[in-house]
Amino acid sequence: MAITFEEEKKKLNWTAIISIIMVLGIVATAVTYLFFINPPMANVLFPQKLQMISQVSQSNFDFQGAMNNPALSNLKQLVQFQSAASDQVGKPNPFQ
Repeated sequence: MAITFEEEKKKLNWTAIISIIMVLGIVATAVTYLFFINPPMANVLFPQKLQMISQVSQSNFDFQGAMNNPALSNLKQLVQFQSAASDQVGKPNPFQ
């Protein structure tokens, strides 16, 4: 009488295989949309905004005219600011 041992058949872990396939599919989809598909709206939006920026950058601003404006000179200063040269700025030095 011979004793025979049968090897156990390895069962496939279908859950792990399906989850790996799903993760690879999500990564492939993300890479495709991020790197290979150009959004159609980007070509439409930039030229109008660039045209506005170029108009603003070409405009001339008269700083002296704005500072000599009577409406600006009639404004009142309600808050007194300390100058930065004052010794009273910030906390006192504890190491003196």
